[in-house]
Amino acid sequence: MHRKRQKTWTKHLDFMFLDFAVIELSFVLAYILRFGMEKAAGLFHNSSAVSPYHYMMLMIMLLHFSITVFANQYSNILKRNSAEEFKKVVQYNLYMLLGIILLLFMGQFSDTYSRIVIFLCPFIGVFLIFIYRYFYKKYLRMIINKKENQNCMLLVAPYHKIRTIIDEFNSRPISTSRIVGIILTDRGELEEAAATVEDIKAADEEKVIRGIPVVGNLETMYDYANENVVDEVLLYMDDNMVSEVASTFMSMGIVVHVCIRNLIHVPNATINRINGIPVITGSVNNVTTRQLAIKRLVDIFFGLIGSIVTLLLTIIIAPMIMIADPGPIFFRQERVGKNGRIFKIWKFRTMYKDAEARKAELMSQNKMDGLMFKMDDDPRIIGYGKKFSLGKFMRETSIDELPQSFNILAGSMSVVGTRPPTKNEYEQYQYHHKGRLAMMPGLTGMWQVSGRSDITDFEEVVELDKQYIENFSLLLDLEIILKTFKVVLGREGSV
Repeated sequence: MHRKRQKTWTKHLDFMFLDFAVIELSFVLAYILRFGMEKAAGLFHNSSAVSPYHYMMLMIMLLHFSITVFANQYSNILKRNSAEEFKKVVQYNLYMLLGIILLLFMGQFSDTYSRIVIFLCPFIGVFLIFIYRYFYKKYLRMIINKKENQNCMLLVAPYHKIRTIIDEFNSRPISTSRIVGIILTDRGELEEAAATVEDIKAADEEKVIRGIPVVGNLETMYDYANENVVDEVLLYMDDNMVSEVASTFMSMGIVVHVCIRNLIHVPNATINRINGIPVITGSVNNVTTRQLAIKRLVDIFFGLIGSIVTLLLTIIIAPMIMIADPGPIFFRQERVGKNGRIFKIWKFRTMYKDAEARKAELMSQNKMDGLMFKMDDDPRIIGYGKKFSLGKFMRETSIDELPQSFNILAGSMSVVGTRPPTKNEYEQYQYHHKGRLAMMPGLTGMWQVSGRSDITDFEEVVELDKQYIENFSLLLDLEIILKTFKVVLGREGSV
């Protein structure tokens, strides 16, 4: 899924409020230099008297937000070098000085204020704003450029263009993506470039270009994308295969960027730049940063509540599990998340300790058609055959799912998403199956509120998950959450 870039002054609210705080600080420092610390202390501690300089601070606030909105101060701020940044800072403070002078002239207040304070404020502002922006931008770049915060990108291009593309891609100070592998569209040229038998052998196995491994060719690229973490693909192709390649990758839930020189039809296409390279970007759906931010806030809210409820329930459930089947209280298992990322899922243990070992002998009773395992009257469930089955009760009420609140809070899962497969299931996926992993896995989702375990065809699960991804909206998330309460309370489709 592709996150649309916001073209709005609200994109850098952090800089907006930090600039406001610094320019007000600059005014206070200018006031202190002119009148001294004692008088400045009186300015802020004497709440009964309103000084003209209080109005000046309000005036600076209004001017600041006006300049921010209309002067486009933060366009490409993280990509600007020091010289460009200094120029922008000087420009901002010049606008601030001119705005103050204009307001004082129009209101005929020029005799009320010290000229030293008025003219000293922007000079201090230039120094302080430039210094804080320099270090704050350095910090933000470091965070953005961390490998774990970047999307994994696959580059598909001819051999003779690889170095040029990588150099251009890496020329920017920040990048939300990193190239993790190269797919060569012309393996023959690589072999022709090899000077010796050893070079040819290396070309047949793996070659590293600009520190990035060659991981396949046109015949093997889908297998690589299916078996590894790939969030995005950058296609740099000059033939008629681009449409087919783009469609296949997108069916796998991978965001596709096509070099703008290849003007083709790509669903949900947007034109933008990836590290300076002009591309047409296609995806199964486009979401905004605002939508994802709100979704994450909802996750944190429910994650906190769910974690607290889980800890309280553990006091009651832990002894019951230990009595019924001594062993771990929680069940942890490696699952596959967004685009192939591995994480450990948390649940209350509802099965006997040897459940995984006994799974193979029960495969013949699997009620699912496809790459999932579900069965009625599973003998591995704690309390099977007894009048009261603790494991069955926790499953029917979905209490066993509550510890996934820890995953939601940690950011490896969301409240609403798709069901995370096991590693064994994932290893058997075909290309179109991976498309259901284009979003973060969820505690609940379209499949869970559409029949849960009553659905016995895995392909139907895939279609429901893809339907959610293609039609994602905050309203749809809310609808699924409300339906989930109904499903859980009614114990519909549980095993």
